[in-house]
Amino acid sequence: MHKQEPIVVIENEVVFLDSIKQVEDLSATLPVKMEYNAIIHCRQGRVLLELGGNQQVHVQAGQLLLIPAQKLLLPMMVSTNVDSSVLLVSDRMLKSVLGSQIDIWNRAMYMHETYVLDAQQWSDILHRQGKDVFSGKDKLLYKEIAISFLRIFLLIICEVLLHMEKDLPTSDASTKREKMVFNQFLSLLSHETQKRRQVAYYAERLFISPKYLSKVCRNVSGKSPLRWITDSVMEDSYALLRNTDLTVKEISNRMGFPNSSFFCQYFREQAGITPIEYRNKITNQL
Repeated sequence: MHKQEPIVVIENEVVFLDSIKQVEDLSATLPVKMEYNAIIHCRQGRVLLELGGNQQVHVQAGQLLLIPAQKLLLPMMVSTNVDSSVLLVSDRMLKSVLGSQIDIWNRAMYMHETYVLDAQQWSDILHRQGKDVFSGKDKLLYKEIAISFLRIFLLIICEVLLHMEKDLPTSDASTKREKMVFNQFLSLLSHETQKRRQVAYYAERLFISPKYLSKVCRNVSGKSPLRWITDSVMEDSYALLRNTDLTVKEISNRMGFPNSSFFCQYFREQAGITPIEYRNKITNQL
């Protein structure tokens, strides 16, 4: 049987996978750590995903799962009858397509980090149409059509998120400048090779005080900058333990820890198990 390849709709910006199973084959062409916002549409069956190295999420028939960029994504269990597609969109394309409505997406992602929506009839229709749109590279206006279709799809999702916001106990009180600073902080954090640094290190590079960075992070996301730093360090640790043959000492050095003992203690405090126990656990699941 001919192996179905991912559809690269727009180079380095948008990728369409007709099957969730194709995610496992992406490491050869895309980063292991997702540099894309993912929209998973499950129409039949069910899927168990591991996100960020330690969070498990179930998606079943009739649901959409929204995952922000920078999350480590791995399908753990896929039912034999699954019919589930994945749309990957870069941060740059998401901002370009949504414009001022990007705040709706960001609010949902920052506060929840993942978001499960009950799919409706429009999602099935858009999937069928989207498959045709994204596959039609022979069209003269292919890029323009694909971007327009993507905008419609994302705006409808934002409309659903807006309605869901009405039921949330708290509202977004952050300013436009705080959102901008927060985005800059996340971008800076994601591009650091050694992320385990003091809050002051990131604040200095953003030309703001640690106190203001803390205020920004809490107002926009409800999480402290230290929590964002720690979560990011752990995601990198999970990825290296899962996807490389590096020793714990080599990973410790790469992550910027003073020694492997300190790294093991740090990892255990966050994950509840040692790096070796985590690696063995993952190996036994394969």
